Amino acid sequence: RVVIDLWKDTDMIVEDLPSDRKFSFKTGVNIMYGCNNFCSYCIVPYVRGRERSRNPEDIIAEVKALAADGVVEIMLLGQNVNSYGKNLTNPISFAQLLKEIEKIDGIERIRFMTSHPKDLSQELIDVMKDSTKICRHLHLPLQSGSTRLLKIMNRRYTKESYLDLVERIRTAMPDISLTTDIIVGFPGETEEDFLETMDVVRKVGYESAFTFLYSKRTGTPAATMENQVEEAVAKERFDRLLKLVQE
Repeated sequence: RVVIDLWKDTDMIVEDLPSDRKFSFKTGVNIMYGCNNFCSYCIVPYVRGRERSRNPEDIIAEVKALAADGVVEIMLLGQNVNSYGKNLTNPISFAQLLKEIEKIDGIERIRFMTSHPKDLSQELIDVMKDSTKICRHLHLPLQSGSTRLLKIMNRRYTKESYLDLVERIRTAMPDISLTTDIIVGFPGETEEDFLETMDVVRKVGYESAFTFLYSKRTGTPAATMENQVEEAVAKERFDRLLKLVQE
């Protein structure tokens, strides 16, 4: 007889659960769960709870076991990996975790996502620059190029600070590939706001961009905001953005 124990409202992290890998040579490794950012359009903090970091010893042990099983590429996963380790009894930065994982024999390539632009540290940039295993790729969600909209989205960075971050990353790693997420048609978005987004896309020159038409998530602040953008207007802007991204 199978017995299932359902937990409610727990902040515990359960280790050593069985997993089913799709590929023999690569896999994802969760390093943390939850989110504290509360972007106004996002439901994740409400359904996944606050940020909880796994102990580095457990992560290292898992990666070593994967390497022993033939895995050569890992993707470290978290809603915002930059926040990793801040809530541990013995705090550790994400950059420090990366340096420890790089020491593991058998692991040849290290990837991670996602890094929030508001707190991507110079320490992380330096670790990536000096690494022989961390892939030269960063997924850096923009969401909007309008500082006005970014404030309403509760993203906690500006167009200018985002572009400054990109410049620092590219100065350290000229060959890096940058990808992003962009929302079109967020409540209150004007043509001027949209053109600010287009301007950032031109200046950064993303390798690729995941572009989305804004859709309401019940329970989020954005879902009840006034000035919802008409569907036809959002679609027309989306098509223009997609054309630019694909150039």
